[in-house]
Amino acid sequence: MSAYKPPLDILEVLHRIEFEEALEPDDPRRVDTAEARGSQKTLTRLARKLGFLMDQDRFLPPLQKHVLFFGHVGTGKTTELKFYGARLKDSRRFLPVEVDVASVLDRNNLQYADLLMAMASALLQALEREGISLPDGDVSELVDWFAEKVEKREEVQEFTTEVKSGADVEVGVPLLTKLFLKFSAAFKANATYKEELRRVIRNTFTQLAGAFNRLIRGAEGALAKRWGKDAVRVLFIVDGTDKLRAEDRRRLFVEDAELLLAVEALAVYTAPIALKYEDAMGGRLDADLVLPMIKLQDKDGTRCEPGWRVMRELLLKRADRSLFVEEADIERLIEHSGGHPRELLRLLQLCCEFADDRIDAGVVAQAVAQLASEYRRLLEPEDYARLVLVDSHPVDVGNDEHVRRLLYCLALLEYNDGSWRRSHPVIRTLDGYHRAAARPAAT
Repeated sequence: MSAYKPPLDILEVLHRIEFEEALEPDDPRRVDTAEARGSQKTLTRLARKLGFLMDQDRFLPPLQKHVLFFGHVGTGKTTELKFYGARLKDSRRFLPVEVDVASVLDRNNLQYADLLMAMASALLQALEREGISLPDGDVSELVDWFAEKVEKREEVQEFTTEVKSGADVEVGVPLLTKLFLKFSAAFKANATYKEELRRVIRNTFTQLAGAFNRLIRGAEGALAKRWGKDAVRVLFIVDGTDKLRAEDRRRLFVEDAELLLAVEALAVYTAPIALKYEDAMGGRLDADLVLPMIKLQDKDGTRCEPGWRVMRELLLKRADRSLFVEEADIERLIEHSGGHPRELLRLLQLCCEFADDRIDAGVVAQAVAQLASEYRRLLEPEDYARLVLVDSHPVDVGNDEHVRRLLYCLALLEYNDGSWRRSHPVIRTLDGYHRAAARPAAT
């Protein structure tokens, strides 16, 4: 395979930028950001939460552990979790099962019932890829649940007829795979059956959870036998839950937390950093693991060279160095990204839209101004005042709803796993910010 080369053409750079794209561990565009984030031990911490000491191959997993993986939207949580999953699978102690909410469900209208079906579907597909077949006893409870609780309901008779069509010769895992793929498709696009299927799941949840747990235990036993280990656990990696609507996110992680915990599984869910500070989170889910931002400076303003090196590498894997007129143009893009990877790509995208053939100081200035104008539309006068307070005073501004909203929309960026915060650099170029900074400080 030839060595990867970043694109040399402005249009090619532009067309290759995909903000929702997560990079696989072997993708040549992936950059190791652990040192720049100060997150070298994040994988070790996650493994320990799951009962695994990686350096000793000691494994004492809990029956269940549901971990929220916090971070700013777009800061690289999914790419990082893909890497963690690959490392954990290499140990032959875990089978990572990825659930991409955005691709299989309607993330603008999601409830726990939808997610449970997607998790079951993803597990069954993973077992098929691994060539794992399960005895009837491990799958019969799920088949019986479908036959007794879903198939007989008149309200979804047309749906169940379609699901069963052509499945007469299928049994075990292949049959269940088809069933749950159809469920997920209905939850994503079929408004006719969605609410009734949700109602069935909620009304029969205890039976369904027990059947799902039986499937998980059977899969883990089969994997342990295949891999020659005393214990192997399924690990669900659920991505896209950080991008849910606020009400859906709250319902899933707060109101339906007990439903999550009824599934005896190991699972990691992406979550927006703002959710970490909601009082209602309580202690039902494991909610303290954070993917820190890439630091460009310390709290005292000292430049953090690892962060600048990583962001430069990230940028130059998306656009060849020859496309930038001066090194200072690269530095200005990095500076105005605030150490946020997706914001750097947003600035690069804007540069490609404004540039003729190369990116110079004028193009960078246009890109910064355009991104700043997008934030201007999101902010109110009181937002600027709060951001100025964060930037200019060594005080704790709290975690009220106002602050959480600023964190969620990236107007306020958090570093060092929450030890300090700064406003987004492009916001500090806006007149509204300057006016707020010029006002006398409140006493």
